[in-house]
Amino acid sequence: MNRIYITGIAGMLGANIAYLLKDQWEIVGVDKVLFRADKIKCEQFDLLDYQKLRESILRAAPDVLIHTAALVNVDLCEEDQELAYQLNTELTVFLAKICDEISCKMVYISTDAVFDGEDKTLYREEDIPHPVNQYGKTKWLGEEEVLKRNHLVVRTNIYGFNVQDKYSFGEWIYQSLQRGEILHMFTDIDFSPILVNDLTEVILKLLEEDRQGMYHVCASGCICKYDFGKYLQSIFSLNEGGIEKSQSDHFPFKARRSKHMGMSNKKVRETLGISLPSPEESIERFYQLFCDGYHEEIKSWGRSS
Repeated sequence: MNRIYITGIAGMLGANIAYLLKDQWEIVGVDKVLFRADKIKCEQFDLLDYQKLRESILRAAPDVLIHTAALVNVDLCEEDQELAYQLNTELTVFLAKICDEISCKMVYISTDAVFDGEDKTLYREEDIPHPVNQYGKTKWLGEEEVLKRNHLVVRTNIYGFNVQDKYSFGEWIYQSLQRGEILHMFTDIDFSPILVNDLTEVILKLLEEDRQGMYHVCASGCICKYDFGKYLQSIFSLNEGGIEKSQSDHFPFKARRSKHMGMSNKKVRETLGISLPSPEESIERFYQLFCDGYHEEIKSWGRSS
């Protein structure tokens, strides 16, 4: 059985990858928070402790390293630019070098925030990044280092079910409406969100075919935040609370945001011969997973050890 090492294994993406692949791969991971679950091995320490991290990876001797850990709070990246650079760029470079040293395939999870949003078409892999904030800039710098070494970079924008007691974008909408809250959601920011479950399936296919380079793994098409929320409200039949239209310019963000983050997934679809859901179809699958009790299963798994 091949072995995967996951950074940020307690996060939404890392935990879902571990949960979905634990019966096919040997899963080893690290996170800054304590995390225990069935059929995985997880260490807890600060990923910026490079000596510990190096020893952990060498001890695990993985075939694949999936780097999901990052400082994703966009405003915090702007406030603490040094920390953003350390976690999103320097750490990525360190991991890429180790992967080269031990002949391990690296998968770097990146973001649609590398684009400035000025184009109106869906962004393609060959479009030149122009980030408007430190989060996007530090993730882009990480991309460049990984691509130099012929590894795999996956740009995406995700949601799904958390193993920890915190919410993804989709969970936040559901929980807020359940509590009867009124949400103000942006009509001027669009994106191409994909479920972590679907992203995991695509990453696995890319690994099976030993692909390298840059791939956009996202929904087919894009949707504004307001329409995403309204469709989720409709699919879940949530009559409590409400969603009102808002503009991002009216919100006191510390960091500038790109308003158009929609990406094209044509390259990955054609490369792998697959189809990927639209944002609406993705929300429908999110609802089906909820009805099937997936959210309870993964939380129960995360408390199993």
